[in-house]
Amino acid sequence: MNEPSFDWFEDLTPERKLERQVLLLALAHPWTGVRSDRLRTILHRETTNPIAELVDVTWSLKRRDLLNIVSEPDDPAGGPCTYTLTLAGIELAGEILEEARACGRYWRQQHRGLPPTEEVDNTGGKGGRTITWHFHNLVTDSGSLSFANWTRGEHFVRLWSPEAALRDVLAWKPQRLMSSDSVQEIVDAWGPVGRRTRQYRIFPTAEA
Repeated sequence: MNEPSFDWFEDLTPERKLERQVLLLALAHPWTGVRSDRLRTILHRETTNPIAELVDVTWSLKRRDLLNIVSEPDDPAGGPCTYTLTLAGIELAGEILEEARACGRYWRQQHRGLPPTEEVDNTGGKGGRTITWHFHNLVTDSGSLSFANWTRGEHFVRLWSPEAALRDVLAWKPQRLMSSDSVQEIVDAWGPVGRRTRQYRIFPTAEA
């Protein structure tokens, strides 16, 4: 692989980034598909304009034979629906995920001299329900760190700005139980991890 752009997820247009996120989140729900309301919740798109953008993207993916859109039986007129990948969509989502893993491998190879990842336990003895990662490279001018978080049992991880605005999502097919180490191999796509924190609190809220 050629040297990747370290902000490869930022180089995409907003539309292309959203397409990639939809494909990956559909990949993460292979048996039941991902419901439209859950997709909006995961992507924090619950106001009118962001919903319209999401609808435009999903129908664009359908026209390109990458996504199936199935209406709910009790509301065929355009209410809640479910998204599943076509065979072409599954192949493309797999390529996107492999690109993310390749970026992560590049980060690890090129930055072996960085200090070891700091491990922090903020569970208060209650047990870890979520993992949060902070990155060496994603730092604002004020010194604040962007962070990623993963809730155990979920098959996606989200990247947030220091102000807790959603920046990106990566997801994977639930083929096996994921540990914080294996999820970090995907998280590494966003940059070298400086700190990993175990928490009991769910951030931002428990997902439905």
